[in-house]
Amino acid sequence: MTEFYTWKGYRCAYELYPQKQGDTTSIPLLLIHPIGVGLSKFFWHRFCYLWQEENCQNLIYNPDLLGCGESDMPSVAYYPVDWAEQLQYFLETIVQKPVILIVQGALFPVAVSLVKLQQKSNLIHGLILSGPPQLDLIQKAASPVQNKLR
Repeated sequence: MTEFYTWKGYRCAYELYPQKQGDTTSIPLLLIHPIGVGLSKFFWHRFCYLWQEENCQNLIYNPDLLGCGESDMPSVAYYPVDWAEQLQYFLETIVQKPVILIVQGALFPVAVSLVKLQQKSNLIHGLILSGPPQLDLIQKAASPVQNKLR
């Protein structure tokens, strides 16, 4: 079921997949979906279903980033730090405990930005990268304009 919170005046959506009864020690998962046409928290539905089918005990937080899915879609340019700040707020106000961050694809820079923001609050317990960008793409020097386009 979709739930909502407000960040910077925008309505943001997320789903919460509950943990099995009796387990209060497992670390929650925070999923970051990839971006692109039509991508949103729905990207992770199959994963969440299979995770629960296997009786894994972790709570799962599956948010829609601003501009995606059921979250508001203001017509602004989005940078990794924008989404990282949204997720930082989400962690501090909704989750309120350390998570294992799972990020898919090109949103690796969002995860890195979020980890940097979290250095003082310690709400990132671990990081799992699924299909991060190619290493040569990350290491290649480019102009600021080219970096924004990537």
